[in-house]
Amino acid sequence: MQDIKVSIIASAVRVPFYKTFLDSLNGTTVTHEVIFAGPNTQEEVASLLFQYPQFRYLTTQNIKPSQCYEVARAAAVGETIHWSADDCEYSPDLIGKAYRLWKEVNDEKVILSIQTRENSQFCDMKKHTFFWWDTTSPLMAPLGLMSRSYLERLGGFDRRFVCGQYENLCVIMAMSDGGRVEIFGDKNNFINIDHMRRHGLVRPFATGYNTDRQVLEDLCVEGKKVFLNLRKPFEPYIHDETFLLKSQSNKGKWE
Repeated sequence: MQDIKVSIIASAVRVPFYKTFLDSLNGTTVTHEVIFAGPNTQEEVASLLFQYPQFRYLTTQNIKPSQCYEVARAAAVGETIHWSADDCEYSPDLIGKAYRLWKEVNDEKVILSIQTRENSQFCDMKKHTFFWWDTTSPLMAPLGLMSRSYLERLGGFDRRFVCGQYENLCVIMAMSDGGRVEIFGDKNNFINIDHMRRHGLVRPFATGYNTDRQVLEDLCVEGKKVFLNLRKPFEPYIHDETFLLKSQSNKGKWE
């Protein structure tokens, strides 16, 4: 088996964007795999599976987007996990550079928060804290890279989330265990997430934001303070015969 350094995972439904995503990874200087999970059929992505040997698509039924991330995470074999989105484009060798920085840090509890550009504007991840209005609150990692085995030991992703915010809980749990977030990237090294706008579309992740944010804050916020130790027990996904068929815990829909 090939020694995979980075497993890139995403819940994915927008097939027209997959080629742009995969092409942007050409020239990556570390071994990597891309695992998308969602409701598309194998026939819909067949040409991409043939053209990009590092790409896998896991077809699910009527399950929520966040559960697709857990499906992809459980299938990954890389040394690290990087959660992404199917409308992303990567600057040259971004994943190779990020992986090498992660190795240099030499701490499995460190999560890299990768810089992004959206709507032609650079989004400085140094300002992406748990509370956007409080720069002293913990740094988050919206598009993060971390040790796969360590994420497995943390329990993977919590099943209560619908579309997002599960990654913020990963950060909080790592911090409670002595971990931290490190920023990677700059105005020349970033993930571009604005190409949907060039197709007259908008990013849909915000449709479940309020529900997921409430789940997150119920777990680790009291008043305006973030508690690193969860106020309620972590709820892992149950990987049973219905795992790819039915949403567990809170339910959601693709929009």
